Order: sequence, then C-alpha cells, then structure tokens
Amino acid sequence: MDTDSDAGPTIKLISRVGDAFELPYKAASLSQTVKDALGVEDDENEHSDDVEIVKVDTPCLEKVVEFLKHYQKDPLNEIKTPLEGNTFEDVVKQTWYQEFVKGVDQPMLFDLVTAANFMAIQPLLDLTCLQVSCQLMGKSAEEIRVILNIPKLTPEEEAKAREDHRWIFDD
Repeated sequence: MDTDSDAGPTIKLISRVGDAFELPYKAASLSQTVKDALGVEDDENEHSDDVEIVKVDTPCLEKVVEFLKHYQKDPLNEIKTPLEGNTFEDVVKQTWYQEFVKGVDQPMLFDLVTAANFMAIQPLLDLTCLQVSCQLMGKSAEEIRVILNIPKLTPEEEAKAREDHRWIFDD
C-alpha cells in the first residue's frame, strides 16, 4: 500500500483483466471484500497488498472506484424503507448519486449491482437496486421479462408454473 500525504494510505484494486485503480484505503475499506482480502479488522491497515477483484471487469470496477472515492467525501444518505417517495429522485436527494446511476446503460447498471454484491458494498448495492426497482415500477410482466433478460417459458414450463403456483396466475 502506498501512502499519499494528503489522503493517507492508498491501495490498488485490480480488475478481472489486470487493470489497476488506485484509491485511498479508507475509501476502499467500504468494501467488506477488500477488508477481508487484506485480513484487517480496522481502518489502520498497513498492508502493501493490491486486491484482485476477479469477478469485476475494468469498466465496472472503474465506476465502483468512482463511487467509493465520492462516498468517502460525501456519503450517500441512507435509503430508508419504506421508501420516502414514488420516484428515484424522491428517495435519493443527492444529485451526484442520482447522476451516477442515471448516467449508465442497463448492462452497466446490472454489472454494478453484481459488483456491489460481490464486493459487499452495501450503499452501492442499495443505490443500484433502488434504480433497478424504480425502472421496473409500472411495467407489465412481459416488459420486466425483457428488461431482466428472462427467457420466455415454453408452453410446458408455463403449464407447470401455473399448476405449481396458482396464486400467481389469477386469470
């Protein structure tokens, strides 16, 4: 771990293909996966290891690092449930976080959900899942199937699903 006199110790997160992103250790420590990889219990880490994030591709890890650096300076306000509004903007009042998730395409949003889950970054997982759920609100089952890339059921699979889960299919 390098030391930057202004930001304290730094760490490098390495993407699946080997690209490195340097950030303050304090920002990276929001990820429980990073903390576990370094084998530390507190924020006073003096390890010099880089952390390989083998399940996250470079463009996604770059966005995760952007989130972590910003979060260190301006933490995301807690997303409380029940939600305090009917739209994403009603729930997330901080402009930077609104723009962060609205500025990515659908595949990147889903990659961010997966990365946040894998890296155990709860605020990022909360933010991205909220954006996905807001995008699904008011959509038909068919529209949701397309958005989530769920394959269409064969007639046999649909018949079995209707039999096994009658309560869902109230026609």
